[in-house]
Amino acid sequence: MMLRKRAWDMMRDEYPTVRNDASLAEAIRIMRSAMKEAPDSQVVVVTDKAGKLVGVINLWNLFKAVKQSVLKDENLKTDGEIDWDQQFANACLICTQLRLDDYIIKNPPVLKPNEPTLLMLDLFLKSKRDWALVVEGNKVMGIVYVTDLYREMTRDMVQIFK
Repeated sequence: MMLRKRAWDMMRDEYPTVRNDASLAEAIRIMRSAMKEAPDSQVVVVTDKAGKLVGVINLWNLFKAVKQSVLKDENLKTDGEIDWDQQFANACLICTQLRLDDYIIKNPPVLKPNEPTLLMLDLFLKSKRDWALVVEGNKVMGIVYVTDLYREMTRDMVQIFK
């Protein structure tokens, strides 16, 4: 049964998107909102004005961006008399000014909608990513997370081991 499953069977067809001219802060807001609905959601699809795929920004790249912008201020690392709240607010303001360009994954792992389970597993292992876009033509159809694949695989395994 599991071997008959395809990417379209497991993909999430509702996924967060952001335009490539948005700020880093906007991408963070969009990902936080998506995580309210699906806590394991960790990818935001990045498109241009025409809606064409530019790439993705994932949770790790957002962490990297926040570290480089918010946590880079030397005043945050000193032991003197510092208004930490003000310093953090100033650093967060920097974050709202940053664009996504430096943090976008331009060649994300991609699946075709009819790709079978074993090819999905192989892609996750080779790409060392825990997500992949499902793309047909130039249109993103959805996202498959490794957790989605795991649930499908173990559902059948649990039935076999009963």
